[in-house]
Amino acid sequence: MAGKVLHKPAAARPAPASPATPIRAHRIPEQLAASIRKRILRGEIGEGDALPAEAELMAQYAISRPTLREALRILEAERFIVVRRGGLGGALVQRPNLDLAARQFGFVLQDQGVTMADVHRARALIEPPALAALADTVTPTQLAELEALLGEAQAFIGAPAAYSHAIETIRERIVGMTGAVTVALLMRMLREVVERHTAAAGGLSADRWAKLQRLSLRAHHKLVALIAARDRAGAETFWRGHLEEVEQHLGRVAATRVIDAMD
Repeated sequence: MAGKVLHKPAAARPAPASPATPIRAHRIPEQLAASIRKRILRGEIGEGDALPAEAELMAQYAISRPTLREALRILEAERFIVVRRGGLGGALVQRPNLDLAARQFGFVLQDQGVTMADVHRARALIEPPALAALADTVTPTQLAELEALLGEAQAFIGAPAAYSHAIETIRERIVGMTGAVTVALLMRMLREVVERHTAAAGGLSADRWAKLQRLSLRAHHKLVALIAARDRAGAETFWRGHLEEVEQHLGRVAATRVIDAMD
């Protein structure tokens, strides 16, 4: 049509590209803490070493003092550093502590209302195959070490807490000899609960404690003998039966909650 200007429809605008996830300001302290934590875990900064001075860290990471201090608070809460205040202050490195982790794990069990029976069932699932695994690779040197440790444990018969600590250490050592580090750590986490429960348990005479400990020691000697004979299946079956007997001996104590056993 004459004199009439035809307008083309506007082309559809392309959808804006999705931006990369921005680094939010509140995440910077967490990222800084993660960087320092990784250096500690890799051994680049050793146990007891002091972190560089604040000014050096601020320049190194191009961050502000408040950001740095928030990152240090994160690491302090995680127990990766100990911060000393004052003129001679600074941050000293400490590596992860298994005893502390075990204590915290005990607190989680308490919070969940877990009973001692549940703790012993967990051990029954973990220990038999783990302890029996040593039968595949055991050496004369390792057998001699275990026999020596059992001899030392015998000296603690009649002392519930000391004997419990000695015998639990032996069981962890057996697993450690297999190279199964994760399983050994799990056993260590449960040991804190078992040992404290044993120390707090009452109602048994000294003679009764001594009798139970002698039976326990005999069972451990038999376990080591089965391992020495490279009888993996026999060791696993025997140890599973032993733990079942232990759970039966618990009786009413099995219903004790971890929070009460640790109290």
